[in-house]
Amino acid sequence: MSEDWWDVPGNPYAPAQTRGPAVLESPSPSILAPQDGDAPSQPYTAAELLALEATTAALVRLDCGLAASSRAVAAGWINRMAIEEAAASARLNGILIDTADLRLLAWDSLDRAPDPDLAQALPLYDLVRRIAARHPQHLYTPRRLAALNRTRLTRSTAFSLWNGAADDVEAEERWAVLQAALGPDDLTRLRAAPALTGAAGFLAHWHQVRADRSAGAALGRLLAAWWPARQGLVVARRHNLDGATFEGSDTFVSPTHPAFAGGPVLMPSIGFLGHAQEYRPDRQEGWLLAFLNAATRSLARGEVLLRRLRLAEVRLAEALRPKRSTSRGPQVAAFLLAQPVVTSGRLAHALDMSGTAARTLLDGLHSDRLVLEISGRDAYRAYMVE
Repeated sequence: MSEDWWDVPGNPYAPAQTRGPAVLESPSPSILAPQDGDAPSQPYTAAELLALEATTAALVRLDCGLAASSRAVAAGWINRMAIEEAAASARLNGILIDTADLRLLAWDSLDRAPDPDLAQALPLYDLVRRIAARHPQHLYTPRRLAALNRTRLTRSTAFSLWNGAADDVEAEERWAVLQAALGPDDLTRLRAAPALTGAAGFLAHWHQVRADRSAGAALGRLLAAWWPARQGLVVARRHNLDGATFEGSDTFVSPTHPAFAGGPVLMPSIGFLGHAQEYRPDRQEGWLLAFLNAATRSLARGEVLLRRLRLAEVRLAEALRPKRSTSRGPQVAAFLLAQPVVTSGRLAHALDMSGTAARTLLDGLHSDRLVLEISGRDAYRAYMVE
């Protein structure tokens, strides 16, 4: 891309005052999408406009579905989607792993030593969790973003915000690239576009300034995922979910909990599973449509997961209906929904139960097909609800 990429006539990421006249091309004529206020219209091809409308509707629909869900379902959704996003992001980085293995490893339930690829993907899951727990207002300035990488704030010497970045990047170079990627003028241009168009444009800009090499492509994808919340298209933080106490992975000592904080609802890497050849943010032509199509696939996966968790909530509530005032049935149901991996030991510790009682309870729920056994072991078994 050229240095005057923003000023290319007809560029859908450019601000209204610099776009220039739309050029009609066959067979995909430009269509003028109305903007708020008195700003001039923005040109899109027919396919881009249809995709933008459909994806925006799907994003808002999923956001509203999460807002209407219980705290346990919402926390369980972000926990499970974070694992899938980390696995998909690893694949885009050239690390081929199995999502089920990453789930077990991240939640301290894998019964073998991880292979090198799986070990490389594990920090990506921590990165997704940490970024997901932040407010978007704290992510788009170089100083605040770089502050997340300080050990005294993350409380984990193993954590690196720059996961997947090149090893030969000096601190001064990384700082200069962050300033270029998060420049106020560039962010202002992106804010002039619809939220999802801005997310695609942000990821393209991240690659244009080579921040994918200096700071990591995975971080750029997560910042693009938060862009709709920054723009107000989805809720940035839900007040009724603040202070959720669902425990997180045992693998990391993290200052954040994995409970749903309002975003990001969009998990872009998931949408490129099976379509990795379309992940070309370094190319202007066709990138917006590819991003929107991937977002649609990711949101469809999110809706399916949300429906399954809400159905599981109803079934668990029926199976664990309290028979006396001291029953822990509701707490057990909430814990099973919130955690992507449950063991008898973790359940017993969280709810102050005996190990025998926890094992008996999980075995009964497994017999009733309310939980799935995912470890494949005869002892120290691991379960999940979906």
